[in-house]
Amino acid sequence: MNSSRSLPLLLLTLCLWGWLETGSAAADSQEEGRILHYTCTMHPSVRSPVPGKCPICGMDLVPVHAHASSSRKPEETPLSGSPTPAAQGVSDQSTPKASPFFVPPERLQAIGVRTGVVERRRLMRELRAPAILAVDESKVVDINVKAGDGYVIKLYADYLWKGVRKGEKLATILSENWVQAQMDYIRAYRAWRRSLLIQKANPILLDQQFVHIRNRIRVWDLTDAQIRELETYAWSMSTNDVRTGKGIRGTFDLLSPISGHVHEKNVVEGMRFSAGQTLFRLVNLSRIWVLAQFSEDQAPFISEGQSCEVTLPALPGERFRSSIDFMQPHLTEAVRRLQVRVILPNPGHKLRPGMYADVTAHLDYGVQLAVQSDAVIPTGRRFVVFVDHGGGHLEPRFVQLGEKLDDEYQVLAGLHEGEQVVTGANFLIDAESRVQGALQIWSGEQPAEGTEGPGKPAPTAPPPAGRHHHQGMPRMPGM
Repeated sequence: MNSSRSLPLLLLTLCLWGWLETGSAAADSQEEGRILHYTCTMHPSVRSPVPGKCPICGMDLVPVHAHASSSRKPEETPLSGSPTPAAQGVSDQSTPKASPFFVPPERLQAIGVRTGVVERRRLMRELRAPAILAVDESKVVDINVKAGDGYVIKLYADYLWKGVRKGEKLATILSENWVQAQMDYIRAYRAWRRSLLIQKANPILLDQQFVHIRNRIRVWDLTDAQIRELETYAWSMSTNDVRTGKGIRGTFDLLSPISGHVHEKNVVEGMRFSAGQTLFRLVNLSRIWVLAQFSEDQAPFISEGQSCEVTLPALPGERFRSSIDFMQPHLTEAVRRLQVRVILPNPGHKLRPGMYADVTAHLDYGVQLAVQSDAVIPTGRRFVVFVDHGGGHLEPRFVQLGEKLDDEYQVLAGLHEGEQVVTGANFLIDAESRVQGALQIWSGEQPAEGTEGPGKPAPTAPPPAGRHHHQGMPRMPGM
């Protein structure tokens, strides 16, 4: 009997609860979209019950709409997707609160809002530096006479940057020591040749003595061909000629040891020089150095052996791939830059010292979650992104970001793959969110309605067109 009476009571309770929920949902639906007041996007403290102009800046007042979540207190609205305080590095008390807000879709279209997708993509850091082409210092050869003083009788490499081939004459040299060096070598060579014909007790000693004499004459930078020519003449001389020195020349030709260009010229015809004095410097341009200057913030990402690409304004469309061969151990203090060296082959001498170039290297971070940099608004120590839920429903969200790589940020926390974020007109959306009280980042308290700040009355909006007020002109001081 009791169970039959309780069943109708239970059904009545469920119907009453469903009617109340339906009424509440309908009330929320009617409440959402209702205009609460009008305000200025640049001065949120200005509030007016009717549309008009801002009394401070003259901009049109915009409507502030109510939404279903407006009845909640901001601190009761959890921040969806935001990183934990430990990940942010700040305490929970200092983390600002945010709540979704609504902007009519036609207004979003009018202010030119654009959106992008948060997605995983391969992230690359581009490292770019200006550079200049320079001579390969390992290909520079100093030309001098090491064994004695002398005179330049005839000059063949007679102007700077002249091209020379290996074995080509650079100058004809006259030296007194050269005559004595020839006589010593001729005697040693003739004695060594005779020792091969006459068996003696110790031929090895004669060989060692002859090698010593040959090494001494090599100090004059003679080629093997020049030494063989001298040996042929020495064996054809008579004993009397060897004794008197008849036919011994006092001059010899200074030959180029490499093919290249005259990089430095310190001699003129008829000039006297000292032993070891630099007469020429020759350079071979079969390889070229590229000296690049990377900025201080890029220096930690540069390493020897790293692949790079070289482009030149003088050779548009051409790219030269190489690797970093050397890094300076310290920064250039005057410009705070790190100089690195890249070596390029130079067939045909197309690359010339003094040309400007650009060196580009890439650092691969792999596939990671990324967001466009246009979607990020810095707010001091934090970053805000506006997530678009569609239909004019936007949510400001604090995110934790990693490195900025070109036009993208690494996303460490706060966003999920596939979410839509606002990438254009962010400053207008930011102003709208402040107007609606969705984002509290400047202080933990919102100013009370009707006040602009502590101790300051809020300016009121002017009356709408068509209404007239009959207040008199404000009294001037002293009247």
